[in-house]
Amino acid sequence: MSGTPLLGELRRLIAVEGPITIERYMALCLGHPVHGYYRTRDPLGAAGDFTTAPEISQIFGELLGLWTAEVWHGLGRPAPFRLVELGPGRGTLMADALRALKAAAPDCLAA
Repeated sequence: MSGTPLLGELRRLIAVEGPITIERYMALCLGHPVHGYYRTRDPLGAAGDFTTAPEISQIFGELLGLWTAEVWHGLGRPAPFRLVELGPGRGTLMADALRALKAAAPDCLAA
């Protein structure tokens, strides 16, 4: 059976430590420091394995920025005000949202 270099490492690990959990298997497949999926390629974008809405068009992020401005005004323009993006990626979503937010409610960025 042929495979990737990681296959040999997984076999050695299981031979020494016994069965591993699905969680550990996936962590190694995705994040192994040498052979992991995220270490050997950029999965995002046209040349990658998948893309996200912000990478296709800035409209999604801009709408989030405009929605944020509306919510901030509706809350009485509080300060401090934090807008946090909890997603991995290139920061495209937040860049688009902040650009629209700056145009719609520049005071919000200072809050």
